Amino acid sequence: MADCVKRGWDSCLDYKEVYAQILGHLYRTGHPWDIVLLVQLRNGSRIGEAVEAVKEFCRTKENAVRVHVEKHKGTDTRLMVLPEELRGKEGKEYLAKACLRLAKVKNPKSAVKEYCRTTYGFNTHSLRYAFITYMLSKGVSPSFIAKITGHRNLSHILTYTELKTAEDILMNVR
Repeated sequence: MADCVKRGWDSCLDYKEVYAQILGHLYRTGHPWDIVLLVQLRNGSRIGEAVEAVKEFCRTKENAVRVHVEKHKGTDTRLMVLPEELRGKEGKEYLAKACLRLAKVKNPKSAVKEYCRTTYGFNTHSLRYAFITYMLSKGVSPSFIAKITGHRNLSHILTYTELKTAEDILMNVR
């Protein structure tokens, strides 16, 4: 994405490209943290929500689970969907390995963050923005994006999506 301007957490990641990169790495190495990253990217979640979702996917054997919204006090939950590639036999085996690893690590959130930074060269939160940008490019309303990603305040999504849209419009003026 040559046209993308990096701001804050946004590393200008292309959703489809980074999804394929993480999935390919998972298939080559079987690294359990790739499961967490795929779940985070697929759902536009925070890393802690992705860790909890992976644990719930293993516990419940369901393809969709609810987890606590990390930055909300109280009982707010959000839906998390298991990536399609992890629903078959091979995917379930990768998922089981990830759950075993999560159970053994004292601070899995930090471990996955470090793994992402050293393996891929970007921050886990950039996956959240890749999802938001992808949803925006698909024409999804910022209010729906906020609901999907667990943003309580629409202004954050609007600021990001309106800036991205404005820059895209400017770049494509003919």
